[in-house]
Amino acid sequence: MKHNLYKNIISLAFIILPLWTMATHIVGGEMNYRCIGNNQYEISLTVFRDCYNGIPVFDAPASIGVFNANDSLVADLRVPFIGDDTLQAVLFDSCLAIPPTVCVHRTTYIDTVTLNFNAGGYKLVYQRCCRNYSILNIVNPNSTGATFYTFISEESLLSCNSNPVFNEWPPIYICAGTPIVFDHSATDAEVDSLAYELCAPFIGGIIGNPMPQPPFTPAYNNLLVPYDTVTWKAPFNTNNMLGGTPLAIDATTGLLTGTPFIPGQYVVGICVKEYRNGVLIGLTKRDFQYNIGTCISSYESNFTAPDVVCDGFSVDFVNQSGSGPYAWDFGDLTINSDTSSQNNPTYTYSDTGSYTVTLIAGVGNVCADTSMHTLIISANSIIWDAVAIYDACEDSVTVQFLDQSISTLGDVVKWEWDFGDFIDSTQNPLITLGGSPLNQYYYRLIITSENGCQGVGIGEIKTYPLDLEFDIGTQECPGMEMVIAVSKYDSTTNYTYEWSPEEFILSDITDSIIIVAPYVPTNYILTTTQYTCIQHDTILVDPTINAPPLDIFAAPDSIYPGEVSQISATDDFDYIYRWSPFSTLSDSSIFNPIASPLETTSYVLTITDEDGCIGVDTITIFVRPFECEMPYIFIPNAFTPNNDGKNDMLYVRANGVAEFYFAVYNRGGQLIFETSNLDIGWDGTFKNYPLAPDVFGYMLKVKCLDGNDYFRKGNITLLR
Repeated sequence: MKHNLYKNIISLAFIILPLWTMATHIVGGEMNYRCIGNNQYEISLTVFRDCYNGIPVFDAPASIGVFNANDSLVADLRVPFIGDDTLQAVLFDSCLAIPPTVCVHRTTYIDTVTLNFNAGGYKLVYQRCCRNYSILNIVNPNSTGATFYTFISEESLLSCNSNPVFNEWPPIYICAGTPIVFDHSATDAEVDSLAYELCAPFIGGIIGNPMPQPPFTPAYNNLLVPYDTVTWKAPFNTNNMLGGTPLAIDATTGLLTGTPFIPGQYVVGICVKEYRNGVLIGLTKRDFQYNIGTCISSYESNFTAPDVVCDGFSVDFVNQSGSGPYAWDFGDLTINSDTSSQNNPTYTYSDTGSYTVTLIAGVGNVCADTSMHTLIISANSIIWDAVAIYDACEDSVTVQFLDQSISTLGDVVKWEWDFGDFIDSTQNPLITLGGSPLNQYYYRLIITSENGCQGVGIGEIKTYPLDLEFDIGTQECPGMEMVIAVSKYDSTTNYTYEWSPEEFILSDITDSIIIVAPYVPTNYILTTTQYTCIQHDTILVDPTINAPPLDIFAAPDSIYPGEVSQISATDDFDYIYRWSPFSTLSDSSIFNPIASPLETTSYVLTITDEDGCIGVDTITIFVRPFECEMPYIFIPNAFTPNNDGKNDMLYVRANGVAEFYFAVYNRGGQLIFETSNLDIGWDGTFKNYPLAPDVFGYMLKVKCLDGNDYFRKGNITLLR
C-alpha cells in the first residue's frame, strides 16, 4: 500500500484544453545538417505536432529556406512528407496513468543540397504557425508560430563540418511535483567542444501565412538570433520556463534539471553551441513543449472529513477516491467494529478524543492506495462576545474591536474578523472603515479554541458624520481674489466654522463664505462643529492651473555622453525664461537652449508672462550609459563600394569618443587608408584607384570620454 505523501505531491489537476482550430498544432522541432563531402550537405528537419488537434497535418511538402550571409534566399528546398510516427508517453511507475488526451506525432524531412563556400556561411530555416493556445508561459500562443533554425558557418564550410545532434527527445509528459532529470546531451561527429544553455524559442509563421513557402527573410543579420523570440508571460522568462524549481542545464554535460508544480503546457528552448579552438562554428536549437499534469492512479485514495467536531459524536465521511473496493478504519481503539466497506459511511464515536481515520482504495490490488486523516471529537466550549469602540461622528471611522469571548476548555488561539472586503487575524484589531451619513457596518468574528471548536457571531456599528459640499470660484492668476463657499449643509443644525491657514484669506475666517488670494497652491482647511461632532475638510486652491501655457520637448531626449540635445519650449515674445540647472545649457534665458549633460538631468523652466503670471515645467534628458567596447564601438566585417547607394563606405560607428584613429592595410602590410575623424570613411580606393575584392586588415585605437582606451585589430572584406 502507498501512503498519500507521493499522491499529494503529484495530485495537481491537469487538463489538456481543446485547441484552436486553425493551425494550432506545433509542439516542437529542430534542424540538423551533415556534411557528406564535395560541398554536399544532408539537411534533416524533425517536426512534432499534437495528434488530436493538429490542424492542418504535417506540411506536404515542407519548405526549408537557405539564406546567405546577406539574408538573400539562395535555395528553397521543398521536401516531401513521407509519413509520421507517434511518441509514447512513458512514466516510471506502472501504477500511474497518463490522460489519454496526451499524444504527439513526429515526422522527419530529409534532403540534400549543394552549398559552395560563401563568406559568412548560410542560415537554414523552417517556419510554421501556430502553437497550442493552452500554452501558459508565452503571450498569445495561438497566434505565435515557430522557427526551427541552424546555421552553417564559414569554418563548417571549409572543414566539411556537421552540427551537433541531440541524442534523445525529452519526455512529452511530466508529473507535476516530480523532478526533471534528463540527459539533454548531444553528439558531435568532429568531437568539437559543446556548451549547453537555456534559450528562448523563435517565433515563425503567422495566422495570415501559417506555412510560409519559402520562409520569411531573417529579421536580423545575426547568426545566433536571426528572428524575434517568443514573448514570455510573467512571471516566466528564459531562466524560469516552467515555474516551481526553475529549469537549469549543466553547460558542460547537458543534464537538464528542475521541478514543475503548476499543471499546463509550456514552451521550452535548449541550445547547444559548437566551438573549435575557442571559436563558435555551429549551433543546434531545440524548441519543444512540456505537458505538466497529474500522474493519476486508478486506485488513488482520497476523502474529506472535518478536522474538529464540536456538536456531537457522529461524523460523515465523503469518499473522493478512484476505483474500489474500499476498506475504512475509523481509528476507534475502544472497539473492533470501527470499520466499513461503504462508499460514504457515517460513524458515531463513543467519546471525545483524537482519532486517525484510514481509507484503502483498491483493496487486494497491487496498486492499492492509502490515505489518512486525523479528526478530533470535542465538546463545544465557546461563549462568543465582541464589542466595537468608535467615534460615531467620523466619516472614516477608526474602530477598536475587542474580543471578550470565553472558552471553557482551553484558550482561544485563533481570531478571524471579517469586515466584508478584508480579513484581520489579530485578537483586538484597530481598523479604519470608510462610511457615509447614518451608514451601517456589519462585521463577523470567528474564534477558534485550542481544542479546535469555533464560535461565530455578527456585530454592527453606525456612523453619523457631517456631509458638506463646496462651491469654489475661479482664480484668473496667482494673487487674484476668488470665493470659497459652503453650499450644502443641514440648515436646521447649528454649525460653527473656522478656516485656516489665515495667510491669503481676505475675509472673516469664521464665516461659511471666504475670499482668498493665494500665489501658490494652498490647501484651505475648514473645521466644522456640529454639536459634539467635528469635521475637517480640505479644499485645494491651485492658481498655477491658469498659469501661462507652456510646453517643452527635446530632440533627442536620450543621448550618449558627449552628445547634445536641442530643447525647445513655447516661444512667446512676452515671456521671461529662467532655466535651472544652467551649467550644461548654452543659454538659461532663452526658449531653446542646447543641452550637453554628461548624466541624466531634469531641467526646470520657469516663465513669467506680461501680467506677472508664472508657469513651470520640466524636461528630462536621459544620458545612456556608454561602455568603451563592442557593440558601442562597431566596425562592419564587410562593405560593397559599388556606388549603388548601399554600404558603399566603411565607417567606424561610436559614441562618447574623445580621440580616434583608424587604419586599413593590405595583405602586404601596406597602409591603404587612415583617419582620425569618425565622419570620414573608406571608399575602397587607394590613391584614387578602386581596389579589387579582397580581405584587408585594420587597426583601431579609441580613447573614450570616460577615460578608457579601446584597441582592436581585425579583417574587413571588400566586395564588388
